[in-house]
Amino acid sequence: MATEEFSKNKSNQQTNVKCETLEKGPKRKYTRNSKADEKAKEMIDQMINEQTNEQSNEPSNRQIIEEKYDEHISELRNQHGGTDKEQDERSYLIYRLERNREDNIFEEVMQPLVELYMQEKDSKTIIERVKDAMINTVNYTKMGQQEGKKQQITGKLINLSLMDEDNLCVVDIDIHKDKSIEEIDKIRQNLIDSHPPNVGSVKTAHGGLHIYCNRNFYLLPFNRNVKVALTDSFESDIFAQMTKYKIENGQETKELVQNRVVAPNTAIRETKNNLRVTLKYEAVNDWENASHLTSLREILDKWNIDIEMSYKDYAQQQHDRIYGVQINDDGAIEQMSDELAQACVDGLKNLEIHNYPQPINMEVSLLSIFCGLYGITNESIRAEGMKNISQFNKLSANADKNYGQTSSNGERKPNPWILTKILRYHNKEYYEQIIKPLLKKNYEAKKKEKQILFNETLVPNKIDLTYDFILLDMQEKASNGEYENEEQIVMDLTRLLVYYEGETEDICAIKGYDAICDTQVIYHKLEGTVYKQLEKININFKNKKTDEKDNSKPITVKQIFKKYASKFVKKGCKFISEDPKILTVFQGYKYKKLDIIDYECLQMYFDLIKETIAAGDERVYEYILNWMAWLIQNPRKKSRAAIVLQDRQGIGKNRFTDVIAELTSRYSCSNITNIDEFTGRFNSVVENKMFAVLNEMMNYNDSKKGVATVMKSIISDLTIRINEKNQPRRTAENVMNIIYVTNADMPVQLDTDDRRHLICACKTVHQVTEEHKEDVDYFNELSQSYTQ
Repeated sequence: MATEEFSKNKSNQQTNVKCETLEKGPKRKYTRNSKADEKAKEMIDQMINEQTNEQSNEPSNRQIIEEKYDEHISELRNQHGGTDKEQDERSYLIYRLERNREDNIFEEVMQPLVELYMQEKDSKTIIERVKDAMINTVNYTKMGQQEGKKQQITGKLINLSLMDEDNLCVVDIDIHKDKSIEEIDKIRQNLIDSHPPNVGSVKTAHGGLHIYCNRNFYLLPFNRNVKVALTDSFESDIFAQMTKYKIENGQETKELVQNRVVAPNTAIRETKNNLRVTLKYEAVNDWENASHLTSLREILDKWNIDIEMSYKDYAQQQHDRIYGVQINDDGAIEQMSDELAQACVDGLKNLEIHNYPQPINMEVSLLSIFCGLYGITNESIRAEGMKNISQFNKLSANADKNYGQTSSNGERKPNPWILTKILRYHNKEYYEQIIKPLLKKNYEAKKKEKQILFNETLVPNKIDLTYDFILLDMQEKASNGEYENEEQIVMDLTRLLVYYEGETEDICAIKGYDAICDTQVIYHKLEGTVYKQLEKININFKNKKTDEKDNSKPITVKQIFKKYASKFVKKGCKFISEDPKILTVFQGYKYKKLDIIDYECLQMYFDLIKETIAAGDERVYEYILNWMAWLIQNPRKKSRAAIVLQDRQGIGKNRFTDVIAELTSRYSCSNITNIDEFTGRFNSVVENKMFAVLNEMMNYNDSKKGVATVMKSIISDLTIRINEKNQPRRTAENVMNIIYVTNADMPVQLDTDDRRHLICACKTVHQVTEEHKEDVDYFNELSQSYTQ
């Protein structure tokens, strides 16, 4: 090409730097206010002055570059011949060289000096850069040491505001703590593998990652930029020194901004499952001696993230960024699809491409184009993109001249996602119409794929009545913002709720709290009733910032339940079942079986049964004990025989039944007084109950014979029809065993050959009356004897 001679002469002159004045063209001005820029200018001026003193008799470097530049243009003008196309290309090249003359010459003059400055600055190690900004931590906390106090030093903090420079920054990646140790280790390793090697890496106390890199003039919105990248597995923050002092009333004060990061070799302590554990921040690589750190821009470009904007724009664009972020939940970089790659290549047209690698939001550089194209895995699409660079775009003279070398550099840093960033800034209409919808489409596809995978792999929790967790606890977690994603909500909801097919509609079984029995129970409800409960629980996801202008309805637990309904379905419900697809109501007793039994503490209760309930009859006493033991030992079976306790009030009949009801708590009813609760329209009380006490129950239609007739099926039948208000009619298991308690002389009329009742004519041994007030002490002592 015609620019080769100029390139060779220019390279020979770069080492002889003498400059009397450095002036930029009218189109290029400094716009950065960073203190690092001031230091850069000072250092460049110093190097220029030193070389000026040594080589004062030599012509200035700028003059040489200008002469060669103009000679090159003159040579192009003097060239003749060639095809019409070649002549047009030559004319256009001359036009571009003349139009960009000041910019190109300025780049040639400044580039070696800027490179020298950056090399000098980057040669310092991390520990050299932060040593004067480190603060001791004490007593296994993240608190700094206080002057005058003797405290145990357990680590270090780095206060970025104490640093002389503002170039060092830290990417803080917090991996969600609900992951297993193996999952956390895998995600962290994938993150390490995905970023450039020349960084300082630190493993955080909970298995996350701190990445130390150089800001290199990247204009972050704030000192602490939170939730820059959000995935279902981790979230990323970026810390840097953008402002060193606090601002009050628009004026900078002398008070430093607190901007701290925990350094490696720092220990902290936390309480986990009532155990005190020590956690540590550990260097992954040779953190202290890491130098020539990679730029923050290179890391974010790999993730397809750009936050070089004002804080206002940063907040406004936070929602849209989720579509563009291309780092997976496992920490690996997403591969670009052929559809999106082709769309990016098609959009690389009518761009002005420069050689000097300025930030993409300022101009398109040839290096960024090559990095993007070499990241495309489809060779034919990549080749088409390479062809389009010169065919459909305008390259600066320096870009033309350094085309081959820049191509090689780009091949070493492939990153297809940088193309979407180029189009977002420099082909905005195309980006909004073509690229952004494709990014959103890919995001929705990945989201759907994750949901399918979640549905396939999620193992629902079982409703555990021994685990103290009900809908109220879920509501508190939701309102406190403790949930990080939908999957956590689903897992908690499977602890509380299932549904199964009924005769006419689905039936929901939901865990709740019985305040009378002080225990967890299962309630059967209509789907609509449960929906009303779930609809009241609004989800505030952890760390989610709510836009004040966002009028969208909040997500409710009802929506999540319907979305993942397949995780809650059962074939049916039984009191006890070995089939995991059937809901089992019985989950053990409230009290645990003892290895060693103290019969002495039960003696008063046994005496009550023998002397009062059995009236001293040894056979009746043995029958009652066997009936009780059989009931406890066979929770899914019926004895098919009821016990009737008949005598005066206040002799201890209810003390006897209360013990059985408490032993079977959760599956018992200790006081039923209306027969309609067994046979009427509201009889769900008998469902999943293995023991019930009929206390002075009214006769069925005031007929003693009627009570026996109605109760006959309740005592012996294995199923029962449930006719509860606002619930679907259904057939349920009947596992109930019954004791009647009455003061009536003739409580029930039985046939002479009745086989379903044991009639106990109880004996008055102790009775609480006005004449026998001392028996109150007896019954108090009785209750205390078996509840110790």
